Amino acid sequence: MVIWVLSSFPRNISYDVDYDARLAAIQSTYAEKMAGSDPEKSTRLAAEQKGLLRSVEAARRAEHAGKSYIGRIGKAIEPLFEPIGIDWRGSVALLTGFVAKEIVVSTMGVLYAADGDAESDALQKALAKSGMTSLSALSMMIFVLLYVPCLATVGAITRETGSVKWTFLNLAYTTGVAWGMAFIVYQGGRILGF
Repeated sequence: MVIWVLSSFPRNISYDVDYDARLAAIQSTYAEKMAGSDPEKSTRLAAEQKGLLRSVEAARRAEHAGKSYIGRIGKAIEPLFEPIGIDWRGSVALLTGFVAKEIVVSTMGVLYAADGDAESDALQKALAKSGMTSLSALSMMIFVLLYVPCLATVGAITRETGSVKWTFLNLAYTTGVAWGMAFIVYQGGRILGF
């Protein structure tokens, strides 16, 4: 819910593209094409129109996410994750994964404006369209695998050791190891041509 709120506000942003005009143009064009056409052609054109409308809406949501509060946070921390092949959206997903690792994927779904149900491949298509390569995806998986498990674990470390110092040492160590291994995988893969 917090991710949705941060990605939804501020409400009034200045878009680079007039999405409403694009949507209206698509609807107008297809209304003309479908007028007087046979039912089979009309059905095909309606499906084509629906796909175009969805892609314009997805582009609007993606631009809004980039200009939202969470987009600003992500762009501020992106330089830390660029060397391991992760863009601002992946950076935010990793940040939210600190609360619980299972949130990483749902955060990416929100930020990449993936549209569809849990059974669809919408996120996979959105990631491919955004330029995430297999190598950067592997790097991200390595990072997620190795960095601190979750906020509950951090609390348990503090409680068990009785020391905030050990907790921060653990956070720094696991995050450093995760970043280092992801860096080796990503940069090594680039050197080898993957």
